[in-house]
Amino acid sequence: MNTINSLAERLLGRALTKNDGVRPSELDKVELKLGFILPKILRDLYLLAGKNTMLMESFNRFALPSQLQRDENKIVFLEENQSICYWGFEINLENHNPKVYQLLNENEWYEEQIPLIEFLTVMLYYQCAQGGYEYFGISTISDEDLEILTHTEWEDVVRYSGLQMYWKPDCLLWYTYDNENNRINDIYFSARTEEVFRAHIQKYELEVL
Repeated sequence: MNTINSLAERLLGRALTKNDGVRPSELDKVELKLGFILPKILRDLYLLAGKNTMLMESFNRFALPSQLQRDENKIVFLEENQSICYWGFEINLENHNPKVYQLLNENEWYEEQIPLIEFLTVMLYYQCAQGGYEYFGISTISDEDLEILTHTEWEDVVRYSGLQMYWKPDCLLWYTYDNENNRINDIYFSARTEEVFRAHIQKYELEVL
């Protein structure tokens, strides 16, 4: 199954439609301008969900196809929500899963610890957690209850660069951790629908934000 298709439909809670994606001809023009074919995973993202605002711009902002920019041997495709940094992937025609780099201060590139496919997976979950899902709160459950619940009710979907995320249908449970794997802030709960959020208020001791 297509990685982007299954992940996008999981997060949206519905099947994708043709209105969610950009036209193939639009990508063809961009690739002609850039001088190479985009990695399949990024091409799939645009074709299947490139017009879906929840996935593409609810927190960080994915470039429109026409906005993709080449910076020497990298293509810049994602802007941080406060424009503090950008992300680009390394142009490598022989690698379908190229390295990803973060750009700071206009000319300082730092390699991410995961390549493009894994990076996009992390980012799409994070888009939903940080604004894509409308209903948001803080869970005040104990660390002991957190350990039990995440092992019995949730799927572990992201653990990267200090971010831990769990998924189950229409909601995400997440927090950040330090270099010693200790949780360093609140436990956050994000839900796609009000019904799902309300169903978890008591059990997860949610404080609405």
